[in-house]
Amino acid sequence: MKKALFTLLILTCLLPIKASGHPHVYVDVSLVFSMDDTGLTSVHQQWIFDDIFTQAILGDLELTPQTLPAADSQETIRTGAFAYLANYDYFTFIESAGKQLPVGKPRNFKASLQNDRLVYDFTLPLDLPYAQMQDFRLAVFDKEYYTDIIYAELNPVRFDIQGGATARYTIRPAKDHTYWKFIVPKAVHLSVSGTPAADTGPADAELGTIETPGAFELVMNTVRAIQKELTIRLNNFGKEIRDDPFGPALWLFLGLSFVYGVVHAVGPGHGKAVVCSYFLSNPGSLMTGALMGNAITFVHMLSAAAAVGVAYIVFSSGMGGFAEASRAIQPASYGLLTLMGCFLLVKSLRDSFKGGLLTAPTCEHGVEEEGDNIRSVLLVSFVTGLIPCPGAAVILAFSISLNIFWAGVMSLIIMAAGMGLTTTLFAWFAVTARSVTLQLSSSNRKVFNGLYAALSICGAGAIALFGSVLLLGSICS
Repeated sequence: MKKALFTLLILTCLLPIKASGHPHVYVDVSLVFSMDDTGLTSVHQQWIFDDIFTQAILGDLELTPQTLPAADSQETIRTGAFAYLANYDYFTFIESAGKQLPVGKPRNFKASLQNDRLVYDFTLPLDLPYAQMQDFRLAVFDKEYYTDIIYAELNPVRFDIQGGATARYTIRPAKDHTYWKFIVPKAVHLSVSGTPAADTGPADAELGTIETPGAFELVMNTVRAIQKELTIRLNNFGKEIRDDPFGPALWLFLGLSFVYGVVHAVGPGHGKAVVCSYFLSNPGSLMTGALMGNAITFVHMLSAAAAVGVAYIVFSSGMGGFAEASRAIQPASYGLLTLMGCFLLVKSLRDSFKGGLLTAPTCEHGVEEEGDNIRSVLLVSFVTGLIPCPGAAVILAFSISLNIFWAGVMSLIIMAAGMGLTTTLFAWFAVTARSVTLQLSSSNRKVFNGLYAALSICGAGAIALFGSVLLLGSICS
């Protein structure tokens, strides 16, 4: 039972579920392209995972640095973790001549440790003749954004060339594969010369041109860097807690958990779109904004534990069981969110068709406060946060592997509070924006009613549309 529970907890992060995407696992990747006289033969990938994931998965699979090199341990981690990534093409996108190429079966898989971090080494066959190698690019990214994959700072791309060819590369934004609106993956573009075929790849001037990241991309890059650094520090403090449970490391661990939650919630997901849409559509106050912001994040964390319980009790089949439980929860949650949006939309349209809110020539803003509805806020919060948080599973597995489960639970509670603070700020922005807009128009009944109707209809429609898109995505995935 213990091992099954551990497996469910840790492997949730390897399930790129269509939900509110945000990274929980961090990977540094480097590539080695192999070529001979016939063409591009293969690409070797090396993934270096973050410290917390390393500790969690080794503990889950009952492996140690001493036992990892053994053949049976290599088979355990290959079948227990790596093999499942085949369902997602090992997060690898390959394109040549404008056509996406299939990702072949990997070979020479090896797991090892480097500076106490888990390393995957594996090779993907390409077998691409030079004549077919036009505008070649390769990118490694998780479009669901549960795994944040970036290229290594030192030697991200190298070449192993047998023959007379020469090759160059550049790493450029793949804007046509932007996900979550402003997360832009990077693709490696190759230029090869000295081959029997004509030179391939972009011209020299184009090869040396790297587009400047936009403002949102710069913000997200900063958030990613901060989260990675916090992950390293949390791992170090966790190990110190194991040796000194109530020493300074515990309080630093909990304090950084709060900071991590604040920063983590800045990224995509966490219900910010729903929160803003709801309070643009409905009257609210700072109190109800804080209530919704925190309720969503706490439900998001707690639902992970519930999903693990369902997976074990109902399905009793490890990682596959969690996948089944998640697939059952997601459409239900998205369907409820869509119904809630539709209900709010119908209500807004009905109020508008009745002639608006006011019959007097002016409006007192106090009418907004009468619309506060705690029950509605809690219901929307529950529906939005219902999707399990893989990050909660990773933290729990990490703390269990160090025998500091109690500290992991405390960390989750405080991390949820940090995430709730960020989401609350978005809620307060929406509440204030609606309030100010209606106050400025309160002297004119017609303008006030028009703005009120527009905000209510658009906000409710956004919730319904958001839920519908996610529902269709979960059904079709």
